Amino acid sequence: MNNNNVLRIHIKNSQPVDVSDFTKTMSAFGTLFSNFAQKNGKSKEEANAKLYVSKIIEGSIDIHLVELASLAVIPFVENSNLILDFAKHIKSIYDYFVLSKGDEPELNVPELKGVHDMVSIPANDRNGLMTVQVINDNAGNVIFEGCTFNHIEGNGIQNQSDNALKERKALSNEGDIYRKQLMTIYQVRKDGADRGNKGVIDAISDRKLGLVFDSDTLEDDILRSAQNPMLKGYIVDVIVQTVQGKPAAYKIMALHDVIDLD
Repeated sequence: MNNNNVLRIHIKNSQPVDVSDFTKTMSAFGTLFSNFAQKNGKSKEEANAKLYVSKIIEGSIDIHLVELASLAVIPFVENSNLILDFAKHIKSIYDYFVLSKGDEPELNVPELKGVHDMVSIPANDRNGLMTVQVINDNAGNVIFEGCTFNHIEGNGIQNQSDNALKERKALSNEGDIYRKQLMTIYQVRKDGADRGNKGVIDAISDRKLGLVFDSDTLEDDILRSAQNPMLKGYIVDVIVQTVQGKPAAYKIMALHDVIDLD
């Protein structure tokens, strides 16, 4: 069944929108969606999904974003609910930070930064509003009402996400903790070899970084299972270890799931 649901971001601005605020907001939605897809996608295609602008309606800042497979660059058509699930995820962030309702969303360091930037437009416009909802692009009817951020709420969310970032960094003296990240194995050290184990976490960096494990059990579960680790994806919690301020290695703290890549 063809899925024509799109994420609608409607901005009611009372003053001209600063280009940097607009860019921060759109980039934040893109980053948050990519991370959400990696954690919740039910297939390799969904896990690699990204948001693309499908329509900007003249006369207002009304933006329609559609999910596309990043590899094939084609819309999902097989009953995908990723857009709807993502909108509910944004609503849960709103409920927790604004209404003090529900459980705390699981947000890693880049996602907390994304939450801060996501509300840049209403946060900087005293009478501005930003509505996030899901609509059917063909019929135009609302599928999910979502939430609306005003100026006070936007500032409140930015302050709370900043505080959460500070607390998260204070918990670790080694670096930022990134939770439930999709990691692939690039290189496995052979016995007696000089070169070590390396992995890639696209949501953090496109560089191939060395791997350090918090326990021998974690190392065995990832690198020494019966299956080829380079054909699998691993959902892990990691600390980014740095040298002179630059990422040098991932310290694997927990393994949540293993997925097939082929």
